Amino acid sequence: MLITTLGAAVISIAAGASIRAWAFAIFAILVAIGFGGVAFAGGSSVIAALLSGIAILVLMEIGYLGGVFLSGLLRRNARLRENNSVADSVATTSERPQG
Repeated sequence: MLITTLGAAVISIAAGASIRAWAFAIFAILVAIGFGGVAFAGGSSVIAALLSGIAILVLMEIGYLGGVFLSGLLRRNARLRENNSVADSVATTSERPQG
């Protein structure tokens, strides 16, 4: 169970950086249904299986949002570095004495 949960979290974080929210929502719901079904087939009660499915769904959504945040942060930092390097090169050429 723990390995499956960690795997779902890692996949969710990676998905946050690469796929759309609606596609991930469909994927997460299917995984949660499957996770709850496996828990129910393993001998858990319906309530426990339902709660397991909801818990994995919440974990996946948190991981997805974390991936979206980290991806946006990395893109923003890369863009700022690119803009600063262009501004630095313009500043060095305009600071040279002419004449």
